[in-house]
Amino acid sequence: MKKILFLVAMATIFASCGPHKPSVAEQRAEKRQKDSLSMVQYARTMAYTDSLLQTVLPQADELLKSFKYVKNEKYADHGYYIQPVLETAGAGQRIFLQAYVMDAVSGSADGAPAYKTVVRSFYYGQKLNHKGLTVSADSVSNSFHGNLHAYDAEGQHEILTLTDADAVALLQFVSAYVPAKITVKLEGDKNYSYILKDKDKAALVETLRLQTLMSDIRTLEAQHKQASLQYEKYARRLDK
Repeated sequence: MKKILFLVAMATIFASCGPHKPSVAEQRAEKRQKDSLSMVQYARTMAYTDSLLQTVLPQADELLKSFKYVKNEKYADHGYYIQPVLETAGAGQRIFLQAYVMDAVSGSADGAPAYKTVVRSFYYGQKLNHKGLTVSADSVSNSFHGNLHAYDAEGQHEILTLTDADAVALLQFVSAYVPAKITVKLEGDKNYSYILKDKDKAALVETLRLQTLMSDIRTLEAQHKQASLQYEKYARRLDK
C-alpha cells in the first residue's frame, strides 16, 4: 500500500512539472519582442537600400547627360532615352543596330516604374525580309530573333525589332566583345553582313549600362518602399 501511495505522489509531482503555459502578459511580451526585432531588420534594409541609391542615382544622372530624351508630347504617354549616334533621324541609307531605354513603359505590382530596353536592326538595300540576325566576335557567335517591324513598298528600308529578352542579350554580347571586331549578319530570304562600327559599339554599351542602372534603381526603390511600409506597420503595433 505504501508503494502505491509513493507512485501516486511521484506521478502528481511529475504532472505538476509539465510544460509551462505562458500567461497572456507573457505572450504579449514575446510578441512585442518579435515585432521589435522585425522593426530592426526593416530599418537595416531601409538604411542599406538608401545607401546604395545614394551611389547609383548620381551615376545614372551623369550617364543621362550623354543621352537624348525623345517623346512625342501629342501622341505618346512615354518617351525613351537614346544615344544621339543611334537616332533614326538623318540615318538615310545607314545599316545599323539601334537601342534605347523606354521610361516607365508599364507599372508593376508594387507601383514602381518598369523600364524596357528596345533593340532594332535597321537595313537599307535590296529586300531581305530578315527575321533574325547573328552577331559574332572572336569565333564566338549568338543568334537573336524578332519580328519585321516595317518595310517600304520597294523593300529599301527594313526594321527588325528584337524580342525583349534578345534585346538585352545582344547588348550584353556587344559589351563583352567591345575590343574585338564584331560582325552582324542579317538573316532572311537573303543574308547581309557588316562590321559594327566602334562608335555604335560604344553607344550600345552605354545603353546597356543605362538599362542596368535604371533597373537597379527601380529594384532598390521598390525594396526601400516595401521595407518602409513594413517598418511603419510594426511601429503602429508597438505604439498600441
